[in-house]
Parts: sequence; structure tokens; C-alpha cells
Amino acid sequence: MWHIFILNQKLVYNFIYSFYIFFYIVLLYKMSLYSNGSIKSIILDPTHYRANSRASFKLDGDRIYKSDLKLANVGLTVAADTQNPVPNKLAGVGSLIKRIALLDGKTELDSCNEVHRYYGFQQLLDENKGNESMNRYLVHNSQGLRTSEQVKKAVNLKPVAKLATTAAATPQGLIDIRDMLPLLRSMDMLDASKTFPNLRLEVEFETDAALLSSDVTSPVTTLEPVLLCDVIEDPNIMSGIQKQMPSMVQWNKIEHDVVNVKEAKADGTAVTAGVQTTSKKVRGFDNKRVGRLLAVKAFANSAKTKDTNAVLDVGNLGSIAGYDEIFNVRINGKNVLARKGNDKAPNQRMAMVVDAYGDMASYFGSNLISINSNDALVTDGVNKTGRLDYFGIVVNDDIQDLQLNYDRTHLATANNSAAKQQVKTNAAVDIHLYAEVAKTLSMSPNGYNVAYV
Repeated sequence: MWHIFILNQKLVYNFIYSFYIFFYIVLLYKMSLYSNGSIKSIILDPTHYRANSRASFKLDGDRIYKSDLKLANVGLTVAADTQNPVPNKLAGVGSLIKRIALLDGKTELDSCNEVHRYYGFQQLLDENKGNESMNRYLVHNSQGLRTSEQVKKAVNLKPVAKLATTAAATPQGLIDIRDMLPLLRSMDMLDASKTFPNLRLEVEFETDAALLSSDVTSPVTTLEPVLLCDVIEDPNIMSGIQKQMPSMVQWNKIEHDVVNVKEAKADGTAVTAGVQTTSKKVRGFDNKRVGRLLAVKAFANSAKTKDTNAVLDVGNLGSIAGYDEIFNVRINGKNVLARKGNDKAPNQRMAMVVDAYGDMASYFGSNLISINSNDALVTDGVNKTGRLDYFGIVVNDDIQDLQLNYDRTHLATANNSAAKQQVKTNAAVDIHLYAEVAKTLSMSPNGYNVAYV
């Protein structure tokens, strides 16, 4: 028995050794492509561009594109910068992108709707030091916080880039498109010469100014972005890469649906305090295999996130906290969570998100409806309170029927002239749902096929 164990152990060691040798060879091959000049970097201008509307890039030519595509010069100018506006404090210049899609002719390879809300959530999955030292300059968000020895609370120690009236002076961001289109993380190369001869990237811009900057006093205008690409054009190298292309690629596409929670009042009439229950079928993920599911709560009326023209903190791009909320998801007739769900516990809800998506960079009061003296703990603590309250779980199931159950407690109020916090607690809410949906791209000598798993 001992001899068999020793033999199996040797087999395991040999397998691991062979794997590392293979990985090392592949790594050396990729490094050599850069060192010998086989890969060159190019900049693509949009083939079609309309400010504040859309940009389209054509990835054509007898070449192979590396999948690490990056959108550069992403930014805004303002008609007047007297209010010192900054890009959205959560998603930075990523707030500009409402929808993004990679297509080959009429065939959609990957896409994401309402992508800026999901991209904002992704900023929180980075370490605090990553937001402070990198994302503040790459995407121009304001999430990196550090305790100041002078004021003894969490602050932005590094300056936030202000929007300006000219393209030369305004902050311009760099967005890794792989963060928005996960297919590009599963594919190393995009063959525009044979496999995808009509490849193009479509970007649609957000039009709600309250999602784009910290102040809506002056109109904003998008900059014309460019696409940064690494390409291979040597026919011999291209031929070798084409022979090594995988026959099938699988990835999790980020798909979106939305559930509306009605306002807790009717035409300004008085409402007594009580529990509001919402239970709705979600049809956007039917007949698909869902991995993780994220819920992002936004006011149906984005004006609720403004004080006159000033946008409060991250505005309507974060996930607002509600009062005594209870989430549950019912999949194919069975509740995912035991009993009623997360049972009115904001920190338990945050822990569930961390279990599903990994560590989150956050701050005190970010997921609470209210907290006393938060200004003493966090800069602009009153406006930061309750801005980042997400719900997320692991589903890992084939969906035939998905039902979202959501309870909240609303406060007594007569009409919209009541206290601001009461109005916001009772306001209509859109719950944006982002599901990781399994898809495959199968390739053959006759073409390719994109399908759900």
C-alpha cells in the first residue's frame, strides 16, 4: 500500500512538473512575441462618433488582435467649471458608458447593458490602495480613502481631478474593456483575418448628467475616445497562432434585468409606517445557467440623489440603502436563502456579497440607512451614508423560474413636502440585477457558433 502511495505521489509530481514546464514555454512564447517585435501597438479612431451618444470602432484588417483592448481618452468637458465638478465618485469616467458590445457583423459576441453600475461595483472589489494609487488616475474615481492624522477621519488624501472646459485640461481615463466584456478574459486572441472578419466595438454613452459628474449646473460633452490595441500582422506567426486557437471558449456574460419597487404612497396622500412587500418574476435569465447574481438599488427618479444641482456623493450610480430590507431569491420554486432571507441585517448582507464576489473596499456607514455623527468618521459622511448597500449571492443553477422577493419598511409621511429622509425611504426604486450567465463560443473550419450553456 505504501509503495502504491509513493508511486502515485511521483505521478502527481511529474504531472505538476510537466504543467509548469508547459506554462513556462507558453509564457516564454508570449514574451518573445513582444521582444522580437511581432506584436505592435496601434491606436484606432472611431469609425463613427457622436458626442454624448455613441462611438463605433472597426477592428478590421489582415491581423490578429490581442484581447486586452483598452478604451483611452474617455472623459468629459463642461461648459463652465465654476462649480469644480469631478467625474462620478464611484465609477469615474466609466460612468460614461451605458452599454458596450463586441460584434462580428450582426452576430453579438459579448455585451453588457447598464454597464456603468456594474463597473462602479467592480471598483469596490479592488483594494483600497488600488483605488487610491491607481484607479484615481486611470478612471478618476474617488474611492481610495485613508485615515488622516490631522482630522482623524477617513478622507481622500490625494487630489481628485476636476472636470475642465477643454479636452487638454479635463481628466481623461483609461478603461480595460475586459472588465466590461468577460469574453475577452477567456480569449487571448481575436482573429480578424479569418474567424471574425467584421469585428467591431460599439459604445453607447450615458445621457443622464447626474450619473456623470458631481454637479449638473453646466452641460457636459463627451470626449472622442480612441481604442488601444496590440496586433500581430506577420503571416507566419498568424498562421501558427491560428493553428493553436481553442475549439471552444466558455465564459460568464454579464446580463442585466430590472425590477421596480413602487413608491410607498399614492398621489401625495398620507401613508402610515409599515412593511412594503415586493415579489416579482424575473424573466431575463430564463433557460440560462446563472453563476452569481448581484442586486444594485437605484432611485427610479435620479433627482432624489441631488441637492439642487449638486450630486450627493456617488449619486444614483451606487446602491442605496433601505430601511429594514429583506432580500430573498426563489429559484425554480425553492428559496436560495433559509427562512425569509437576510433578515434586516445590512452587515450580514454585505458579508454575503463578500462571500460571493470577494473582499470589498468600503467605509463606515456605507451600507446603513442612517448613522449618528458619521461626518466625524468619514469626510462628507452624511452624504456618503447608505450609498453602497449591495445584495449578491451564488446561484449556480439552470433557471426555469426566478423570483425576487424584497421587503422594506417605509416611514409615515403625508406628501413630498415631508422630511427628505422619509421621502427617500418611501421613494420608488429600481433594483438592477446583474447575472453571470454561462455562454460558449465554439469554432470549426466552417465558422463559429455562440450559444448559452
